This record gives sequence, structure tokens and C-alpha cells, in this order.
Amino acid sequence: MITVPDNIIAVIPYDDYYRGKHDEVYYSLRGDNKREWFSRHAYFCLPLVIGNQYGFAVKSLFNATFLWNGGPEPTDTTVTIHNTEDIERHGSLQTIVSNFGIGIVTVQTAFALRTSPNVNLMTIQPPNYFIDGIQNMTGVVESDNLRRDFTFNLKITRANHPIDIRVGDVLAGVIPYPRQYVENFEMVEGYELFTPEQIREEQQASQDFGRERVERDVLRPDGVGRRYHNGEDVYGNPFPHSHQKSLTARPKKKSR
Repeated sequence: MITVPDNIIAVIPYDDYYRGKHDEVYYSLRGDNKREWFSRHAYFCLPLVIGNQYGFAVKSLFNATFLWNGGPEPTDTTVTIHNTEDIERHGSLQTIVSNFGIGIVTVQTAFALRTSPNVNLMTIQPPNYFIDGIQNMTGVVESDNLRRDFTFNLKITRANHPIDIRVGDVLAGVIPYPRQYVENFEMVEGYELFTPEQIREEQQASQDFGRERVERDVLRPDGVGRRYHNGEDVYGNPFPHSHQKSLTARPKKKSR
């Protein structure tokens, strides 16, 4: 049984034929901060730009069409691969099939992804990548324990609507998360934690920010005030905690 170092996702090929080929299917989203459908204004939203770069993506090796007739059986969904010559070339590097029924398309790769102790991998909709008519199903995998690959499952949301996929399209996302981190959080009424005066101070800051957005910011270049981007509140006070404007660069691959 292996133990993966911290902050690493180890890629284990199904067999040595696939060694060194994982980057044909997976890639890090760090640095992938743009989306074709974004307007210029969207790039002034720092949470979106940061969010674009979270996790890792699975890209399609095939041109394909998915079609679901609305039925519950696996045979009610068809996956048609158009560049059939690539099936032989890629082997099982990536397979896209209908296995489970109810309009689910399953994407499988020839790799197991392993994480350090107590770190899960969560399958997600790739951040701000969309394909009309299909949506990723969220799954949480104990990838420090699982000694095999896992699949990405995409749910077709519209029956009798052909969904065309191109080579290089982003099909799915995956993100590491500490086990039992999310479940420890609760939503609590603020008045149970803070004095009325503290609550009112926060309300006033929010209201002043709202007024600034509609009265001052609309007159500025591109209609944005950049308070959040600059890491300050509406009064110009620096954020009290660490503030992130960009992601760290991708680590360089080690030479073998």
C-alpha cells in the first residue's frame, strides 16, 4: 500500500502502456483563467477568475454525440464516436459509454488518482465550462484508500437533444478536499455570535458598499470599483485576513 506525499495527486497507469500519457486526458486548471463565453466585464470579477482555475479538468479525446431518449435503461442512451480511427490509437486511455441508464454518460480513464492520507477527490462540474444539455454528477472519492480508478458520470438533462462533443472539450473536473472538512461547518444566525452593535456595523458596511456600486462605480471605467480585487472594504480598510489575487504558478515537471 502506497502513501502519497502531501499536496500531490499521484497518477497510477492501469499498466505501463499508459505510462506518461495522463496529460493527454487530465490537465491542471491553474493559469486557465479565461472562458470563451466570458464578456470583458466578467474578468473584473476576481472570484470568477480564481474559480476558473480551481482543480483539474478531464478533456475529451473524441468527437462524439450523446443522445438520450428519456428512458431508464443504459440502451436508452447512445454514445456515437465519430473519429473512430482514434479509438484504436488511444486504446483505453479514455472510454465514453452508457453504463448506468437514466441518461448518464460515463467517462473512464486508464489511470488511478491517489492522494495523501485523509484527502478526498470530488468530481465536479468543471468550473465555468458548460456543455448544453449535460451536467456533471458530484461524487466524493476516498482516493487515498481506493486502489483503482474511478469514473466521471455526466447526466444528460434534456431528452431527445443531441449533444455534440469535440476533441479537447472539457468534460469533467476534479478537486482535492480534506476528508471531513466540509461536514464540520454549520450555518449559525449572526446574532448568536456577535453583539447587535457589531451586526449593525456589518450591515452598514454592506449597505454603503451597495450604494457605492450603484452611485459611484457605474461612473468609473468599465463600471467597476475594484474594492474586492484590491483587498479592501468600502472604507478603504485592508482585508484583515490573507487575500488572493492570483494562483501560484504550476510547478515545473521534474526531469527523470
